[in-house]
Amino acid sequence: MKTIENEPCVSVIMPCYNDGQYIQETIQSLKEQIWKDIELIIIDDGSDDAQTIQVLREIEYPRMQLMHTDHIGPAAARNRGIQAATGKYIFPLDADDLIEKEYISRAVQVMEKHPNMGIVYCHGDLFGEQTGKWDLPDYNFRTLLQDNIIFVTSLFRKADWEEVGGFCEELKAGMEDYDLWLSILGLGREVYQFPETYFHYRIKPVSRTTKFQQSDEAVQETYVQLYERHKDLILQHIDEYCIDLRRTMIDQLRQNRQKGIEIERLKQEIVELKREIASQSAEPKKDSKMKKIIQKLFGK
Repeated sequence: MKTIENEPCVSVIMPCYNDGQYIQETIQSLKEQIWKDIELIIIDDGSDDAQTIQVLREIEYPRMQLMHTDHIGPAAARNRGIQAATGKYIFPLDADDLIEKEYISRAVQVMEKHPNMGIVYCHGDLFGEQTGKWDLPDYNFRTLLQDNIIFVTSLFRKADWEEVGGFCEELKAGMEDYDLWLSILGLGREVYQFPETYFHYRIKPVSRTTKFQQSDEAVQETYVQLYERHKDLILQHIDEYCIDLRRTMIDQLRQNRQKGIEIERLKQEIVELKREIASQSAEPKKDSKMKKIIQKLFGK
């Protein structure tokens, strides 16, 4: 790793709402960072879990602020933390996720080398309720214009956050990170993505993200808000935006047709198997075949 004279401080912003069972592991991954000039700002966003409250009292970190907010949500909690931050760079890290030791150091080096760089991030994977690679496409401006492909645990400049007005607190259901990225791109900034996987995203049985994805109304309303907030940026690239949107729609229609064909085929197999079972006693191999069909159909 190249050394940087007068190393700039990085402010790690960590909202916490009842994540006491995970936060110590997250902070340990922060303590192991190669980059040492880090201040940690934890925002206890109204936790009411006894374990979390106790754990927050016991946390030790060389340079730390512990703030308390009244369950105002991740966007507002991050904004309060960044307002109090002294670092040149901001690095949001949720209280249940993990990062590799090289992440912050390499991200700062890219920022320092490229004055117009606005966002630096990496590839990620999943752990917890699901495991494996996080299937996000590689960074592409046109793809980002259509949908969010950058997770919030990315490095950006506090000066840019100030210029665009921070995370949008009006987006109650989520996507405030996507809103911030579009705002930073609106400043003419660049984005860099490492090919390595430095970020590990914890999947929990229920989260704000899963609730958002399960509500069609919330998704539709949020994307309307995002369009209205970034209409100028979209209109600057309206041809690419419309072409890519049409391609996405066609691809989704094709996928839906393929799924429909597969479902109909599996349904027919089940009907035929039921007829066999009704006409003669079920054999173990038939039970096994039924289970395989059901697993394929319902993913269970």
